[in-house]
Amino acid sequence: MRILYKILAVFVAVCVAAVTILGACNIVFRMPDIYIYEFNSQEISSQIDLGMGDDELGTFFSDFMKGSIEEFDLFIEYRDRDQNVFGTVEQINMEHARKLLNDSLYAFGGFAFIMIALYWIFLHKKWKYELRGAFKLGIVFFVAAQAALHITFNIESIRLFYYQLIFPISYGADDVLPLMFTERFARLSVFANSAVAFVLLLILASATWKLTKPRRMFYS
Repeated sequence: MRILYKILAVFVAVCVAAVTILGACNIVFRMPDIYIYEFNSQEISSQIDLGMGDDELGTFFSDFMKGSIEEFDLFIEYRDRDQNVFGTVEQINMEHARKLLNDSLYAFGGFAFIMIALYWIFLHKKWKYELRGAFKLGIVFFVAAQAALHITFNIESIRLFYYQLIFPISYGADDVLPLMFTERFARLSVFANSAVAFVLLLILASATWKLTKPRRMFYS
């Protein structure tokens, strides 16, 4: 029985770390806030004539990543005709980035389902104290994952690997996405993901402690 508990505890810990990190990733990159903040900071609309403000541009990226917009098309009027701001390479790269984000959402759903099932097993077996221990192990996994992310991100070769993993095709000299998704944006994304993941971890910790709260046998 103790071996079974230890195995299940490790699964719980992995699920806790995965759910918080993957959940944060989807919140950060599907909501418009990070795009609007960065585009306003860089004053993208003043660098590139897009026919819209930075807030609208940020909302456009958010809508695309959420799937509200199917195609990565942004047309502006140029010489009396509509012209797409983004070229073929930029469209392919953004579609690939959205696919990765969608895959992470499916993974989030799988880990969340497994975690809920494991919570039910622990509570059904009245392993409340053990569930708290498993969650604490999850915190260790979470911290280790975040530390690994931040350390590797500061290694140029690995940071380039991450970039090429998300955007597999090299951009051309006339492409505008490199002006938007700079190294500064990447660093902001990493810190935003960590911050949101930490908030999700706190929410999950609060729920776990309430579920595992010992029953009071006597009342004054």
